[in-house]
Amino acid sequence: MKVLIPVQSAAIPFAAVERLVALRRAGVEIEALVLNVQPLFSRHVSQFTTRWARDDWRAEHGRAAMARVLALLDAGGVPHREIVEAGRPAERIAAVAAREKVDEVVATPQSFQRRWLPWLIPAGVGLAALLLTAE
Repeated sequence: MKVLIPVQSAAIPFAAVERLVALRRAGVEIEALVLNVQPLFSRHVSQFTTRWARDDWRAEHGRAAMARVLALLDAGGVPHREIVEAGRPAERIAAVAAREKVDEVVATPQSFQRRWLPWLIPAGVGLAALLLTAE
């Protein structure tokens, strides 16, 4: 089973990692792909920096964002690979999932709630309650 785990620096998918560790202990063959998507730089930044410097910066920040998830996977004995991509997160997640032919993509509802819920609450309490109970 090949699982893609997109990781942002703020939202750590603890439940997903715990599930993978439990499946691994139950004898299921798992390969975890831990993905971090870094932003593209503007032309103003790009014209004053080299490509290798930008790639180096992205790799460093990507590894830092994934460090806690990778440590949890290591502790649980789950084989994994780390991938750092640059671009728009949704596009890169879809592209990596297609390229790697993953069986499952793990998402974190906490990041959705933290980012979008403040905008949705004025739209109606019913919608906000639905989102809060969707976990």
